Amino acid sequence: MARHGENIYQRKDGRYEGRYVLGKKPNGQTRFGYVYGRKYVEVQRLLLQKKAEHIPSSGLQPSVRLQDWAFFWLENEVLGSVKPSTFQVYRNQMEKHILPYFQNLTLPQLTPPMIYEFLKKLEADGLSQTTVKSIFRLLSAALRFAVEEGQIAKSPCQKIKLRSQQRREQRVLTRGEQEKLQALCMEELPVMLCLYTGMRLGEVCALKWTDIDWEKKTVTVLRTVQRMKAENQSLERKTKLVLGVPKSKQSQRRLPLAGFLLEKLKAAFAQTTCPSGFLFGASKQAMEPRTIQRRFSRLVKKAGLTGVHFHTLRHSFATRLMELGVDILTVSALLGHGSAKTTLDFYGHSLFDQQCRAIDSLVSLA
Repeated sequence: MARHGENIYQRKDGRYEGRYVLGKKPNGQTRFGYVYGRKYVEVQRLLLQKKAEHIPSSGLQPSVRLQDWAFFWLENEVLGSVKPSTFQVYRNQMEKHILPYFQNLTLPQLTPPMIYEFLKKLEADGLSQTTVKSIFRLLSAALRFAVEEGQIAKSPCQKIKLRSQQRREQRVLTRGEQEKLQALCMEELPVMLCLYTGMRLGEVCALKWTDIDWEKKTVTVLRTVQRMKAENQSLERKTKLVLGVPKSKQSQRRLPLAGFLLEKLKAAFAQTTCPSGFLFGASKQAMEPRTIQRRFSRLVKKAGLTGVHFHTLRHSFATRLMELGVDILTVSALLGHGSAKTTLDFYGHSLFDQQCRAIDSLVSLA
């Protein structure tokens, strides 16, 4: 695993390997160079030297345009240190929000007031505080790298503080709504799996039969699937289905299966022709998430519910657990959150309801 966003990894032989960008191959793919060392700091030093050697060949000048610098930074620092889906998000945010606003401005021309106005415009455009914060962090990281490489003396983002965000309360099924929906979805395994394990849609779509431990009655989340922008676009296919690892280390987790779910899975397994294939979709190809979403939308409409999406099932799973008095650490582990704080940020209202009931119970004893 790379540390601090650097392309430095520890190999199985104990040595560290650093990767830097050399340029492009004839087919458009990125060409990398490598350095090796016994110590992390040694590889870090060698990597800085190699990057410094290749900055002149990029054609960047001291008064480089933000547009040129942004793509140089993405290709040299970010590519390979984050998941492909994350890299695509960063590139999209650059192209859609940051670069059109600042257009042909050079790095030294950027000022804190400009950044403030940019953030105001993002909010005025209706972007959520979470998205605005993500875009600001991206711009700030690119400019911080510009400082490190001597392109500017100080980042205009350095002292800008974003106002604290207030999370919007998540849509959760009431118990009555859940019973109504469940009556229609008992034979829809993807829906029931999410409702009783809290898995994300991409995780459900990427499940394989080998992920199920029939004796221990568990399912292990090892991968996820999502639709991404294709690198070589054609008129026929602009996106592709990509199988990858879950969004964080904690998201790779083992989950207990309810008895009724295990029985339904056993029945489905008895009919499969590929015991090592995917649960849903073709045996050798993961299910398309949009297929499940469309099917689920029809069931939601039939149940007469509004504002309910597939991810609502995950929120409802967490809320039911808290209503039952399950501790926050257990809920966080089942959801695959990086920390209990993330769980509290999303489901603090549910925990507060639980606390209110605890106080009422205490008063009843008086």
